[in-house]
Amino acid sequence: MIVWKGRRIGVDLMNVPGERTTRSFEIVRFGQGVAILPILDDGRIVLIRQYRPAVEDSILEIPAGKIEEGEDILSAAERELHEEAGISGAALQRMTSIWTTPGFCDEVIHLVLARGGTLGKAQPEEDEWIDPPIFYSGKDIAHLVRTGAIRDSKTLVALGWAGVFQEDFRIPD
Repeated sequence: MIVWKGRRIGVDLMNVPGERTTRSFEIVRFGQGVAILPILDDGRIVLIRQYRPAVEDSILEIPAGKIEEGEDILSAAERELHEEAGISGAALQRMTSIWTTPGFCDEVIHLVLARGGTLGKAQPEEDEWIDPPIFYSGKDIAHLVRTGAIRDSKTLVALGWAGVFQEDFRIPD
């Protein structure tokens, strides 16, 4: 049963029968998103710092966004990479898909590796508070993760999937 529907999310109440009783669960309905790990030809990793009202902080993360209706994963990745980091023409490769918070939300984020590309000016949407892209070496990224400067789950999973934390880091084939 739909409890509430907003511009970006909805909330359903779902009754799930158990052995002895039926329990009610509130489920946040978000849908699908895409998150892109940009690695430049020189090996630098591109992150953005974006203000996230839910945590009341600006956080380091990879570019990401919701997949629009009728849009495929790689087209959404290309669009978000250009909007949030100003990168166009990168070679895109799907890595994996993750459930972000399956305890209460149906959101799936598809992680995409972006290699190379041309740097230009980012063009965030009107309601996004994004600083200019920041460029890091793999060693810098490992330090940021170890010190807790990167706490965003999609970013941590994408970096781990690509092997960025490894001492002998290289862009995956």
